[in-house]
Amino acid sequence: MMRAWLIGLLILAGCAPKETLPEGVLDRERFTEVVLGATLIEARMNVERTTELGAAIPMDRYYDDLFKEQGVDRAQFEKSFDHYAGQPLVMKAIYDDVIDRLRIRKDDGLQRDTLRLAKDTTFVTESSSDMK
Repeated sequence: MMRAWLIGLLILAGCAPKETLPEGVLDRERFTEVVLGATLIEARMNVERTTELGAAIPMDRYYDDLFKEQGVDRAQFEKSFDHYAGQPLVMKAIYDDVIDRLRIRKDDGLQRDTLRLAKDTTFVTESSSDMK
């Protein structure tokens, strides 16, 4: 009986209508992609601030490029940010997803660097043995 009750509950939960977003609010996946891009911009600006002291950092241009690339505008992003910020658990899940995606990018980059280094080392080793 308990098993039937649990299965029924799961079926009802699966049939529940999805949240309808207010007009102008990005869906969660698209918003996550824009937040990921914004996070990378913030990291870039922090590096530029420390390495290019006194240089003007074109922050607005970076964001304009991001919004153009994602097909959104600043108003949509801000409205979406406000919407998701009103749901702290959802916003936390979005940022957790961004962190996971950044971690994957970092790991992929390290793996590519390692493979490139291994290839270069193999070439050097083979070239060295050919010279003998």
